[in-house]
Amino acid sequence: MNRFIFTILSTLTLLLNSFAQTYPLMRQLPHYKCVNYDANKLILKGDSNKLTSFFAKLDSLALFGDTKINIIHIGGSHIQAGVFPNRMRMNFSNIMPGFGSERGAIFPYSAARTNNPKNFEITYSGEWKRCQNSRPPITETLGMMGYTISTNDLNCSIGFNLNPADFSSNWKFNKLRLFATIGKKDLMPILVVNGDTVPSVYEDSTFVFHLNTFASGGTIALGKTSDFDRLYDKYNQQSIANNQLSIENNQELITNNQQTNDSLEIGLESDNIQNPTEEYCTTNTNWKFSIMGLLPENNFNGITYHSMGVNGASLPSWLRCEKLEQQISLIKPDLAIMAVGINDANVTAGNFSKEMFKTRYNQLLERIYASNPNCAVIFITNNDCVVRVGRRSYGANKNTALVQQAMHELAEEHNGAVWDLYEIMGGLGSISVWNEAGLANKDRVHFLVPGYNLLGDMLYNAIVYEWLYK
Repeated sequence: MNRFIFTILSTLTLLLNSFAQTYPLMRQLPHYKCVNYDANKLILKGDSNKLTSFFAKLDSLALFGDTKINIIHIGGSHIQAGVFPNRMRMNFSNIMPGFGSERGAIFPYSAARTNNPKNFEITYSGEWKRCQNSRPPITETLGMMGYTISTNDLNCSIGFNLNPADFSSNWKFNKLRLFATIGKKDLMPILVVNGDTVPSVYEDSTFVFHLNTFASGGTIALGKTSDFDRLYDKYNQQSIANNQLSIENNQELITNNQQTNDSLEIGLESDNIQNPTEEYCTTNTNWKFSIMGLLPENNFNGITYHSMGVNGASLPSWLRCEKLEQQISLIKPDLAIMAVGINDANVTAGNFSKEMFKTRYNQLLERIYASNPNCAVIFITNNDCVVRVGRRSYGANKNTALVQQAMHELAEEHNGAVWDLYEIMGGLGSISVWNEAGLANKDRVHFLVPGYNLLGDMLYNAIVYEWLYK
């Protein structure tokens, strides 16, 4: 049986059976006395029309497999750590098993000398300098990932692997976007995959690599433009000669690639191809190669989950990202999960302005809407945490309740939804109870791996329940 048809029939059976069983698409949750499971729900506000459209797109994907869905998850250190968003990523990918959806954007955090999520690997050579949206002064252009690394080392490189040995993921790409700038006319980025050198083209203000086959990683380096033309011609001819597949549907592509490892036809011509020297490259001797992120892509439909987290990031941090709209527009998110707020509220009582918080949130959301006016929004309220109240003392952060109020109001104004983590935890002072239960870190701000995994399962369950069972 055709794999695509089999997947559709299986999905239909699953959806139909779901109404006769106890929510089979939802994750089984461990029981903790400290968790208010009754509060684990999406609280819809306004007319919720954008969320309705998002759920309709999920319906179309589940029934017909005919679309791509992009979700972005924006926040601070909770998101950069990667455990929470990756749990969401894996949960969503299991809704449509075998669809081969894209992994989502990544950033080489290790090269920036900051904590890298363990669900993908980064190696690097050369000396890289970090610019971070939460640490002014901002000396580099920042994009949607909130970080930029830069170097003037001609022998620099960034290696990445989407599927570390400790994870059961199987992410693949045959197209890679590099958000980068190069201030030297005779240099272009190259991608080395399994010993094969792939040149880049400049499209939509990004350097794009088109691969003949699927890959799960590679190494980005610099090459001379004199070599670039030769590589481009060679690679283009090779790709045409190796074209052995007829692209009829996504599932056939997946099956053929897994079974025969045939090469795929690539389209190197684009109306959007630009001359990078016009926008970015100068003759300045103080040239820099700056990287703002990587976006692995493929031809397949499914759900792609992009996590964008920066340690210490607040709303002003994200508003500093000059290329935010431009880069997010290449994703066109269908759903934005907004988890920015805990660092905004990390001030003593009386110094937090709810109105200023809402004003800044509206500014950030308008920039996201610029990429897709129909993007649905889910606000995650701040988790309970402590705040410094003296030189060496900490106390419960009462600003968390003000953020909670603000997010409910914002959801009403944006026809979105709230996932009330503050209520789920148990309100003021609950972070200590979660710490005693082995879910929260002893700093009483962050969570431990079991806690982040629990949050990922609970939020996923809340979304799926609203989608299928209400």
